[in-house]
Amino acid sequence: MEVSDEKKQDGLNNVGVHIRVQQRNGRKAITTIQGLDPKLNFRRVNREFQQRWGCNGTVIDDKEFGKVIQLQGNWSDNIKQFLIEERLASEGNMKVHSL
Repeated sequence: MEVSDEKKQDGLNNVGVHIRVQQRNGRKAITTIQGLDPKLNFRRVNREFQQRWGCNGTVIDDKEFGKVIQLQGNWSDNIKQFLIEERLASEGNMKVHSL
């Protein structure tokens, strides 16, 4: 049985949405969300995150990962809860990579 190329590229083949927290300078962090449905309005989702949590954020169009939302600060728990409540992702297809 051969694994498809798509599954070979993604080491976590059952996981669709990745939430990563990366350390910046000192105590500051950046939270990135990757793997959301490409049909979503990423700017609108980003704006909702900014309004809810009072943080700054942007949408980046990456060649390898597609559209990625970046937020200032560690918002991984809030994002996970938001995605589940809004049915944009399920807990089974979401992976949080934190500090």
